[in-house]
Amino acid sequence: MVICSTPISGTRDNMHIFIFALVLLLASGVSHSRTLSSIRKDALTVGVSKSDSASEYDFISAMSNKMKFSRFRIIAFDNANIAQKLLLEGKIDVIVSKVNRSPGLEGRFLLSAPYGKTDIAVATLANSNILTLSSLDGKVLALVSKEVSNEQVLGIWKNSKLHAVQNLSDAVGFLQRGESTAIVASRESLETRKDVSLQVFPNRLFENSLVALFAPSSGELHAEFNKALATQSLPKASEKLSDKERVARILLQVSELKKELELLQKEISH
Repeated sequence: MVICSTPISGTRDNMHIFIFALVLLLASGVSHSRTLSSIRKDALTVGVSKSDSASEYDFISAMSNKMKFSRFRIIAFDNANIAQKLLLEGKIDVIVSKVNRSPGLEGRFLLSAPYGKTDIAVATLANSNILTLSSLDGKVLALVSKEVSNEQVLGIWKNSKLHAVQNLSDAVGFLQRGESTAIVASRESLETRKDVSLQVFPNRLFENSLVALFAPSSGELHAEFNKALATQSLPKASEKLSDKERVARILLQVSELKKELELLQKEISH
């Protein structure tokens, strides 16, 4: 789990990133269903999947600025269930992690208006004898559950057996061990991995809407988020970064992290 706190006023060079222990977050006064004014006094706390933290950074920064939050705090998770539990407990304010709109989520959370789209695709091993998508019916398929639902997959291959996994790495493991024939996930995830052992089919199965998640009692923040979403020109959620851009962003964050750790050490020493 990674916890980052980032002021968003001024230029990007003035942005700072803090790494805190989870105990500091729990002691920071984050309470259930915080009001907008209380969030502005502290920081907007956003849950993000570790695999999405870099690509969602600009979106979160833009939205926080539009909602007039002077700071935001990013908590990166390996497990979506942990993030959802903390959201319902009021330990975080919102989840922004390329979550697809689905009926199951609508019954448990407040969902934002769509802020992007994700293209769902299929990958098999490069040396697979699977030549057409229709031949996957009746086969075992590994699907990344946060990107595609069982119902969507069974709507195409009604006779298939499904393995729902938390992340793409687990899905690739099923594939490499011969426990599944193909992976169903977002095209962005599959292509970003750049795994030469995988063959991604060019066919588009369907497109999912990406939404942010809020606790049922966070109606005030939910409404403000949707208001900002409707009026703000934002980076595309599915926008891909080149390797050079990704490395530059990571180096910038590391540089700012070092500065903030030095400041934090000075504050502690005093």
